[in-house]
Amino acid sequence: MTLILSSLLLAMLFQSDSITTKGSEPFRIIPIPKRENGYSNFASIALTSEDDFDSFIGRTATQTGWNNRKGFEDALREAKIDFTREALLLLRHNEPSGSVQVDFEKPALQDMKLVCEIRGKPIPPGFLGTADMAFYCFAVVVSKSAVKQVELQAVEGGFHERRLPSIVFPIVPREPSNK
Repeated sequence: MTLILSSLLLAMLFQSDSITTKGSEPFRIIPIPKRENGYSNFASIALTSEDDFDSFIGRTATQTGWNNRKGFEDALREAKIDFTREALLLLRHNEPSGSVQVDFEKPALQDMKLVCEIRGKPIPPGFLGTADMAFYCFAVVVSKSAVKQVELQAVEGGFHERRLPSIVFPIVPREPSNK
């Protein structure tokens, strides 16, 4: 009898764990091209509704300078973002040289604030960087119930490391205008 109760308890525990963890992540990173000339067309932005997303996609469709805009849009659409429960953040970063290595640190959730850091590594002394501007973007989807704001911290690399002012995006659920 004890063995049966233990087995039943373990089965319930595993089942409830899979229910609570499935789809309840506070954030997920969407794999988009890391570097793209077309990212120069927009600033970091929080898209909190389907209307925001559709408007953004429409605006970027007519902008020039993209290497692979279709790949960018396809990656965002394939993420299947549920804007009733999630928001999309496109976190942009510029570097004054294409020789700078850029990393997106794993975001950290502190209370209900997601802290994201983009870090450009300084070019080692004695090495020459290229003279082209490089544009980067990272896409993060956040749960509106678990994250109330996202803070972007950025460090520009180049020949001298420079911390940029933080940008804070409030994650405020909005009613869709077409409701």
